[in-house]
Amino acid sequence: MISKELIQVAAEYYKQNNSLKETAEFMNKLHRFEINLNTLGYHLKKSGLILRSKTDGTTITKRKHIDISKLLEEYEKSVPIRELSRKYKIGRKTIAKILRENNIEIKDSRSAMIAMGHIQEKQKIFLSLQEKAYLYGLVMGDLTPVRKSPYTLKLITHSTHTTFMKLLVRTFEQYGISNYKATKLDGMFRFQCHIDMESFSFLLDTKNEKIPSWINSENLFYFLAGFIDSDGSVIVKKSGANFQYVIRFFGQQLNLLLEIKQRLEALGFNLSIHRNHKKGDTSYHNGIKFKYNKDYYVLETYKKEQTLNLLDKIPIRHPEKRAKIELMKKIQKEGYLRWTQIEEDVKGLKTRIKQSVLEQKEL
Repeated sequence: MISKELIQVAAEYYKQNNSLKETAEFMNKLHRFEINLNTLGYHLKKSGLILRSKTDGTTITKRKHIDISKLLEEYEKSVPIRELSRKYKIGRKTIAKILRENNIEIKDSRSAMIAMGHIQEKQKIFLSLQEKAYLYGLVMGDLTPVRKSPYTLKLITHSTHTTFMKLLVRTFEQYGISNYKATKLDGMFRFQCHIDMESFSFLLDTKNEKIPSWINSENLFYFLAGFIDSDGSVIVKKSGANFQYVIRFFGQQLNLLLEIKQRLEALGFNLSIHRNHKKGDTSYHNGIKFKYNKDYYVLETYKKEQTLNLLDKIPIRHPEKRAKIELMKKIQKEGYLRWTQIEEDVKGLKTRIKQSVLEQKEL
């Protein structure tokens, strides 16, 4: 019967990258102890040792040329397996097997990369319910949330409006890497950002066609602000010889628009809804063709006083839409009632916005 002491000697010799056969020959030569290879392997595994496989992508000869002590030393300093593989030209599976053979716990790749400073742990963000509601409306309006990894949420959208792109960057750069750039399609831009999944996982729910229950009377107007900034309009509109102030909510999500209508009507605001485009319709904006894959709806206010009252409650951030609100307040202060009295100011603002957009594109 083989003693525990002999098994320990055999295990130490085997761990020096010697094969079972070489270990058996060593035991016979130095300790005059003969043992079958299968029996030796059985006792080594029973002692807690993980045996190397001949099919692990490397041979015993190659393993003998690995400086295991150096490998283990670097790994203990948090050098990732991927980097060790590149540096020593050793397969990752082989390195992992060597670590297990030496009873070293294998770190997950992300933890190792963070420890080396190759990547940074995304900052955990604690949002107020108002900011959370604003972001929810912003993403629900015109952004797509994508689960890039268990740790990262990616937000993407496309637009011809550079002002909107800049608004998105200003909003999300405080939470993660955010940028936008021109696409191959002339006049079209693509925004993307990467933020902490744990902090912003609630944005994945924006794919549902409903307002979540946590958006209530305390933060509803912040949600509406985000939605308008993303996919809404503030308009001074000609109506016969007079004019109207209008807030418009756009979207293919009919159930969502109906819920917004219901919530606002419960607060005393009147809105109408109609289908603006049918599925299959096409339209053009800045020379770019858009095709509607679904019916497209518009929810809008139509009473001037109610629109102004509602705008006072909604903290819109989009600079062009804020400029239109300021114009409405100026018109209201002057007491104008006829379109001819305000037409020049309205067209002048449109021209300034258009010029600003053209200048941004040239930059």
